[in-house]
Amino acid sequence: MTDSTPGRKARELLTQASQHPVASPQRDALVAEAAVWAQLEHAAAMDRHTAAAVDVESSLAALAAPAQKLGGEVGNLTQQIKLSQK
Repeated sequence: MTDSTPGRKARELLTQASQHPVASPQRDALVAEAAVWAQLEHAAAMDRHTAAAVDVESSLAALAAPAQKLGGEVGNLTQQIKLSQK
């Protein structure tokens, strides 16, 4: 977990839970709540990863057309060079 609010909250709850006896209802409740906060942390992290992946895909798509055009120009220049060498 990171230092985000859900991650911090989960760690705090687990620390509190460790102060109770193993089979106590208080410990079980704290651990269950910590699990919910950990799931929120995980979901937030996945959202950040998804957003980053979309940004990368957008950037690659924006580069595709200029790269294709450049490839065509290089092909044309290569063809012209070959013809001029004959």
